[in-house]
Order: sequence, then structure tokens, then C-alpha cells
Amino acid sequence: MIKATNLIKYYGQKLAINGIHFELKKGEIVGLLGLNGSGKTTTLRILTGFLIPTEGEVTINGISNFNDPIEAKKHIGYLPETPPLYEDMTVESYLLHVSRLKGIAEDKLKAEIDRVVQKTALTEERDNFLGNLSLGYRKRAGIAQALLGAPPVIIMDEPISGLDPKQIMEMRKLIRSLAGEHTVLISSHILSELQKTCDRFLFLHDGKIQFNYNKEELDRELQKLALLEVNLTGKSVVEMRNFVKSLDKDIQIRSEEEEMDGITFSLKSTNEVQCREKLLDSFKEKGLKLQYLKKQEVTLEQIFLTSF
Repeated sequence: MIKATNLIKYYGQKLAINGIHFELKKGEIVGLLGLNGSGKTTTLRILTGFLIPTEGEVTINGISNFNDPIEAKKHIGYLPETPPLYEDMTVESYLLHVSRLKGIAEDKLKAEIDRVVQKTALTEERDNFLGNLSLGYRKRAGIAQALLGAPPVIIMDEPISGLDPKQIMEMRKLIRSLAGEHTVLISSHILSELQKTCDRFLFLHDGKIQFNYNKEELDRELQKLALLEVNLTGKSVVEMRNFVKSLDKDIQIRSEEEEMDGITFSLKSTNEVQCREKLLDSFKEKGLKLQYLKKQEVTLEQIFLTSF
């Protein structure tokens, strides 16, 4: 559905992306991950035809984005990071306006607007002005306009940025509901969220796709990087550090931080299960108090800092 071949983009003398190549299959949800400045937005703008690359080619559903851009764009629904909304329009009038811009037949307008409003749970906000909506509902309105005309490809730039936890959960559910009906490409710098949403993950760094993982492959890579986080009190820092080291000869203390409620150690062991069991079995014998023990969430920053 989406094929990018050797995409290169310069802004003057600055190289933004350098030889990007990937292909997305019909019906899958793919995450494009990268730190700020990695080239995510530039890549999405090229895919959607908003930017022309210095070199390379993009096809959408088999149609060249550069040789036949108008036809290619008919197959794309796009949600920029800031949704393109007219604040003095209601949700209804805005979707009507976008539908006509997309060339949807007059006799199908109402049914199509009804469909996307229901899909994005905007029914109660239908007559509300876009300028009065919360950020979460503004994002929904942006997705609704992208869905008009049922394009086979949906591209979203940072759809969860700025949302509160409840809105993030609702957005995650909405995005997952698009699987199968649409090929979806989502950019983000928040790994934990895309893990819960996507089937495949492209890692963009320094303008290149460095990793291309499916869900199982990503889980294996994250397992390699995962750390145990343990907070202890009851003894001196030196005594607690010696206790932690004594749990397993292969244990590594990656960091330690003194907090109000004790010392927090971030640990890496070749046998995480054994390390955890030994800690739980022996901390009381040493006169220590265990405040908490948890598996540390791996961040996007850790992946890149460890790999490059």
C-alpha cells in the first residue's frame, strides 16, 4: 500500500533524511519512531505529497506520488500533528466542507459524515464549534476528516501528543479500530504507546531507518534492554549496594539514586528471574526494607543510546 524507495531530502545544505526505504502492507498498523529531529515529520510530508524529496520515489496503492500526485492523494487520509481545523466551524460544517473538497458526491455526503462521526465518537460534539473542543476531540475531528472517503491509507503525525491519560486510551482504541480497513502509519517519539497500538515498528535515527521490527522482534529487543528497579531502605548506601551485588555475580548496577524514601537501584542481570527471587528471599535477613521492585520501562532514548 505504501512503498518508499531511497528517499533523500536536503534543506539547503542540511541532510534531513538519507536513503529511507520501507514498504507497508495492506491492513497493518505501523509505527514510525524517532527522537525529535530524526526526520519523522519530513518523511510523512513526503509520503503525503506535501514535500518533494531531493531523490527517491513514493507509491501509494501502486500510484506514484510524484508522477500522478492528485490521484495518489485520493488514496491518503492525513492527520498532521496540529489538526487542520477551522475554529469558527462546527464539526458538522467542517466535515461537510472537507467532504466537498475531497469530491464526495452530494447524495452520499450525509451518510459519509454520519459514518466518520460515529467511528470517531463525535456524535455529541457534532453541532459544537471546533474552537470549543478539547484537544482530544480536536484530534478526533482531525481523524474524522482523514477518514472521509474511506482512503485505504491513513497517515498520522504524533496523534497522541498533548493528550491526557484518558484521551490517550480512547485514541489508542480508535486507532486500533482502523486495522484491516486501512493501512495506518503513525509517527511518535513515545515507544510505550505505539507498542500498544502497532503491528510493526520502524526506528528512524539520523535520517535513516535503523530497525524494522515486528511485535515479537521488538519484545525480544526490549527484553535485552529491560532493567529491574528496586528501592531499599534500612542500611547505609554502601551496605545496600553490597547486598545488591551479592545477589548475583553477573549483576550490574546501572544507576543508583538517593530519594526521600530510600535508594533506588537500576539493575541488569543475565538471569533476571533469579535475581528477583534472591532479592525477595533475602532482603529481610539483611535488615533491609523493600519499598518497591519493578521492571523498568524501556524508552526510545535507551534504544538509541544503547545501539549507536
